[in-house]
Amino acid sequence: MKRIMAMLMSVVLTLGLTACGHTVGDVDLESGQSAVYIQKDGMVSYAVSESFDKDYYDKDELKKEIEAEIKAYNASSDASVDDAITLDSFSVSKKVATLSLDFTTTYDLLNYMLNDNRVEKDKFYIGTIDSNDDCNISGNFVEPGKKDKIKAKTIKSMTDSNILIVNEQYKVQVEGNVLYTSDNCKIDDDGIVTTSKSDDGLSYVVYELEE
Repeated sequence: MKRIMAMLMSVVLTLGLTACGHTVGDVDLESGQSAVYIQKDGMVSYAVSESFDKDYYDKDELKKEIEAEIKAYNASSDASVDDAITLDSFSVSKKVATLSLDFTTTYDLLNYMLNDNRVEKDKFYIGTIDSNDDCNISGNFVEPGKKDKIKAKTIKSMTDSNILIVNEQYKVQVEGNVLYTSDNCKIDDDGIVTTSKSDDGLSYVVYELEE
């Protein structure tokens, strides 16, 4: 999955390819975007799409590789529980491949992104603010529906709150409440956050899960 997911992400994020109508939670996966859906039980769904327009691409072979690498992760000491990662779906339509994975815990998503997908540790984090050691929290933050900005110092003091930190464009849905986002994010009327592109620096989503 190291090669597969890196390929999927790099193609989508650099070329802005069109997804084929896949949804994650209530999020429609759009051109050039990945999606993260954080559920109230702590499970996280993650989806990404890429071009699948070369004659030498083999859908069945790629699916076998995905399943094999999921099995390898789940059997490793990195997995927090049995079946830490499951394949939600893999489809090819109109020369676009879409992959959706379910992670049992945010820890497994973080561990996978850093160790298997090799995202730099200062550019991705999901978990409590108190446990964040590598990603700098800086800039201005806003509360959904309000214009007043608050400083990062206030966010850092919310040690028990959860935070998602990314350096690419994602659509993010939380089964709960989005408390604050960095001011380079957008949030729609349904509470779905669109983070900024990598050129605009880190994006932050501070949230609490529904009880």
